[in-house]
Amino acid sequence: MLSMMDEPLVTIGMPVRNGGDQIRVAIDSLLSQTHRNLRLIISDNCSTDDTVAICEAYAREDSRVTVVRQPENLGICGNFRFVLMQAESPYFMWACHDDVWAPEFVRKNLANLTANPAAVASTSRVIMALPEGPQELSNGTFALRGDQRERLARFFWDPGEVSRFYGVFRTEALKRSFPADIDVFGYDWIVMALNLLEGEHLELPEVLLTREAHTEDHYHRTLVRNQPKALYRWLPHLPMTQVLRHRLPPEVWRACRGAIMRRNAIQMLMYAKYRLPLMAPVVRTLAQLERARTRSGNSSAHPL
Repeated sequence: MLSMMDEPLVTIGMPVRNGGDQIRVAIDSLLSQTHRNLRLIISDNCSTDDTVAICEAYAREDSRVTVVRQPENLGICGNFRFVLMQAESPYFMWACHDDVWAPEFVRKNLANLTANPAAVASTSRVIMALPEGPQELSNGTFALRGDQRERLARFFWDPGEVSRFYGVFRTEALKRSFPADIDVFGYDWIVMALNLLEGEHLELPEVLLTREAHTEDHYHRTLVRNQPKALYRWLPHLPMTQVLRHRLPPEVWRACRGAIMRRNAIQMLMYAKYRLPLMAPVVRTLAQLERARTRSGNSSAHPL
């Protein structure tokens, strides 16, 4: 286990591979947090660019930074889990190499958790930004309160970009939410679902994080590249659904299985649009109908 003389209140885990073009801005914004009592663990997943050299330069200048060079590629899910499991602090957050945090992000989310003992996670509103493109608010940070069934059912009805994954968490509850055997498409949804069994998720009303958005077909191109089974390409959330059926308490599964099946149908249509461009007009029409039917309160339709 990694150690330091004065264990911080917050550990920030940054899994990265080939992030040299953008990582300086991300690290600078993390080390400039007004909450200073933190540790940044960077886990390099066999980068082939100058990522390691950049990160090690920061580590030499700031004792709060630790760089771990993985001897073999852990995969995305494995690297995210690795940095979490190194944390010994009461609170933890993940950080991507291409995101930027306002200086008050950590302090305000910590204060939110301190004031709400029933909560296990807090995040701010989030801006999603495409390089040289438009910016829009993430629809994946809304608060999730109530009992377990209410929290899970609302989450799966419209998880959005799951930007809540990048909030501040109570460490031990998050570790219990990240089993070692869930490396499937949608693993971040699984982790958030299991974390919602632990307690409530909170949202600050202000924007304190800017995330780099991906193009519409990014995840499906990744799926084609990494998934050899055609069935799981057309039903990308089927493995996720199988994990959830096994992991969720029966009464919680019954409460949210309809929303989970709906997510499977939406993802199948998104993949069909990607693989069969002639399907795009049909999918867009269905998306418009879906948005008109479900847009109310804090919820918004999943973008097809």
